[in-house]
Amino acid sequence: MVGMVLQGGGAKGGYQIGVWKALRELNIEIGCVTGTSVGAINGALIVQDKFDEAYDFWYNMDPRLVIKDDPEIYHQLLTRNIDIKNMQMYFEYVKNIIKQKGFDIEPLKDLINKAVDETCIRNSSIDFGLVTVSLSDWKPMELYVKDIDEGKLGDYLLASSFLPGFKPQTIDGKKFLDGGFYDNMPINLMAKKGYKEIIAVELNALAIEQPVKDKELVIRRIRPSGDLGRLLEFDKERSRNNLIMGYLDTMKSYGKNKGSAYYLTDIPEESVFFNKLIQLSDEQIFSMGKTIGYDTGYSKRLLLEVIVSELCEMLGFDLSMSYGEIVLGALEYLAAATNIERLKVYDYETFLSLILKKCEKAPQKTFDIEFMPNVLRRQSLVQKTFKEELLMKWLVLMASSRT
Repeated sequence: MVGMVLQGGGAKGGYQIGVWKALRELNIEIGCVTGTSVGAINGALIVQDKFDEAYDFWYNMDPRLVIKDDPEIYHQLLTRNIDIKNMQMYFEYVKNIIKQKGFDIEPLKDLINKAVDETCIRNSSIDFGLVTVSLSDWKPMELYVKDIDEGKLGDYLLASSFLPGFKPQTIDGKKFLDGGFYDNMPINLMAKKGYKEIIAVELNALAIEQPVKDKELVIRRIRPSGDLGRLLEFDKERSRNNLIMGYLDTMKSYGKNKGSAYYLTDIPEESVFFNKLIQLSDEQIFSMGKTIGYDTGYSKRLLLEVIVSELCEMLGFDLSMSYGEIVLGALEYLAAATNIERLKVYDYETFLSLILKKCEKAPQKTFDIEFMPNVLRRQSLVQKTFKEELLMKWLVLMASSRT
C-alpha cells in the first residue's frame, strides 16, 4: 500500500479527485492520506471512499457551495469583470465583507458536516491526518484522527482551511489558520506512519512546505500540466477541466499515455521518427537550410546537424533529446499553436493527421500561441521572428513525411 499526500490549494482541489479517479482505475491501494486545507477535505472523502460525492461536488462547483456572500458579485470582483455603473454595489459588498471580517464560509462548514462521517473515518482501515495552525497558541498542529477529540473532526477540517480572507471562527475558544502557513504538503506527517512509498499530489499553490526529513522515501509527485486557476476561483468549467487534468496527468505518470503537454498513445518506435526526418528530399532539405544561410553540402548532415539544432534552440529543447522526442515536442507545439484541444487522449496517427489538417488552414504568417501550455511556453516564442515562422513551415514539412 502507498501513502497519499494532498497539497492545499483552495478551488484547485478538483485536480486531486481526478487523480483519485485514475488511482482507482489503476487499482492502487491507499493505506494512509494526509492533507492540508482543501487537501484535508478531499482526504476525508477519500478515506470514506465517497468517490461519487467528491466527484459530483467538484464537477458542479459553484461559489455558493463555499461562501455565503453574493456569488455573482464575488465572481465579478475575482475576475475583474467589473461594470463601472455598479461601483456603489461593489463598494457596499466589500464594505460588508470588511465589517464581518471576511467571507462567510458557513456553506463550506455545512458541506463538511454533511459529507464527513466521523465514525466512518475513525473506523476506516485507511489512516488520516491533517495540518492546521493554532493562532491562539502560536503553534502548528499536525494531527492524526486519534489526536482529535470525538466529535471535533469536522471542526479541524475547517480549521485546516481557514484562509486569512475568511470570516474568523473558533474551536473551543481558539482561533486557527490554514495549515498551508506551516506545511502545505504534509509528507513528514505521512512518514511518521512508516510509509516509504508516497504519492504527493501538487496544486501549484504558493505556501510553506517543510523539507522532507526522510531521504529514503520514494515519492511520486503528480504535478498539474497546466493552469488550475486562482486559489479562490470557484468556477464550474475550470473545476471540470481540473478533474480531467488530474486524471490524465496521473495516467501519464503511470505510463498509460505519453507526451509533454498532450496525452498520446500508440507512439511509434524511435526508428520511425528518424526515418521521418531522413525521408525528406535533398530539395526540401536545402530549401529549409537556405533560410538560415545553408544551401550547400551534404543534405542529410545539414538536416541532422544544423536544421534539427535550430529547431531545438527555437523550441527550447535539450540537444540530448532523441529525434522522437524532438518530433513529438514540435508536434505538440503545433497542436497548441493551432488550438487543438489539450485535455483529451489521442493516438499518434490521429494527433498527426489533426495537426496537419489544422496547419493547412492556419495563416502562413502567424500562429496563435496565447493558448500555449506552461510546459511548452518559451520566452523565445513570445517574440516571434521571421525565421521562427519559417521554422513552423519546416515542422509541417517534417510531420508530413510518413513511413
